Order: sequence, then structure tokens, then C-alpha cells
Amino acid sequence: MAGTRFNQLAGVFRIHIRKRRNTAAENRNRAEQGLCIRMKRRRYKLLRRGNLTDAQKEEYLAIIEEESLRLAAMATNVMNLTKVENQTILTDLTTFNLSEQIRACVLLLEEKWSRKELDLDLEFPEYTIRANEELLKQVWINLLDNAIKYSPNYGEIGVRISEGPETLAVTITNYGPDIPKDKVSRIWGKFYQADESHSSEGNGIGLAVVKQVVQLHGGTATVDSGSGSTTFTVELPKQEETA
Repeated sequence: MAGTRFNQLAGVFRIHIRKRRNTAAENRNRAEQGLCIRMKRRRYKLLRRGNLTDAQKEEYLAIIEEESLRLAAMATNVMNLTKVENQTILTDLTTFNLSEQIRACVLLLEEKWSRKELDLDLEFPEYTIRANEELLKQVWINLLDNAIKYSPNYGEIGVRISEGPETLAVTITNYGPDIPKDKVSRIWGKFYQADESHSSEGNGIGLAVVKQVVQLHGGTATVDSGSGSTTFTVELPKQEETA
């Protein structure tokens, strides 16, 4: 009895600690959002004064645009994460071309990878899958965006699709800094960022969305990092179309 009671208390304690960590991360993220908004307002005020050079105006407008896009992406990820966290049954399944979807996601991020002059290796045949198309789109956007963020200028990103008897596996590899081994298991958590030097480029929600969406599809999401390369692998079951 004592052992059972101890295990129950230990379980409650772990849940309490997890909630505190999530709350701390959320509070930090809100503070960062507030700081970004205040800085953006300050730049708007400077622009309205009209005493800036053309070069300064262009610089501030570019910064405001970039921050606006980042906050919009974060809002999308938060909504998607809330949606899948409260969803237990996979709905809105359709059969679509997975290969074409991934290529379309690469094009959506063209401005980001072009800016760093990255080479993208997308050598794979055509595969179809039955899944929630909109949710899977968020998986590829988040993983590709993550790969771009951690790739050095003039680097390379590789995308592969392989087929098993019952699954399709997508791997996305970038050649940049390794994820420290003690942080690998934590990168899927909400608002967690393994490399804080890139915190201004993301929000720590994307990989949490990836994990939740993939699990909702009955699949797995894993990462392997070492020797200068990081590979994320998403393995998804082939859903059979019901009559």
C-alpha cells in the first residue's frame, strides 16, 4: 500500500512539475511577444515622424514585415497545436500526392532558403497518401523551416521519401550544428528551443505541432543528430480508404 501511495504521489509531482515548466515557457514566450510588439510600435512611430533617410525607412519596413510574418506563423502554429491537442479522432481524410505537397511547401519557403543561398536536393518519385492534407502541410512547413533556420549560408538540405510495406517515411536533413544529446528528447516540447541564439527566428512551437499531428495520424516523428548533420524522419501509415 505504501509503495502504491508513493507512486501515486510521484505521478502527481511529475505532472505538477511538467505544468510548471509549460507555464514558465508560455510566460517567457508571451514576454518575448510583448517585447517584439513594443519594438514594432517604436519603429512605426519613427517611420511616422518622417525624419528618416530612405535607407532607414527600408530597413525598418523590412524588420516590421519580418516580425509580422513571424508572429503570423506563430499564431498559425498555436491554433494548429490547440486543434490537434484537443483532437482524438483523425478527420477530413483525403487521398493526395504527397510528393507534390512537399514540393509546394518548399516553394512556399523559397524566400527563406534563397536568402541563405541553400541548395535543396528533392530527388524522390511520386507517392500518394491518405491523410489530413492541411495538417500534414503544417508538418512539412515546420520541418523545412527548421532545417533552413539551422543551415549555414550556402548549405544543403536533402528531402527523401521512402516506401515500406505499410508506411511512407519522409526524411529532411540539414547540415549545420548538432542538437546536443541532452536536448534531443526536449525539442518536441512547447516553446522549447535547443539553440537560443536562433530564438528570434522562431517560436518553439513548430516541432510540438509536428509531433502532435504525426501522432494523430498514427505515425512517428524522430530525430538523429550528429557529425554535422541533423535528420528528422516522419513515418506515416498508409491509410486505407474505406468504402
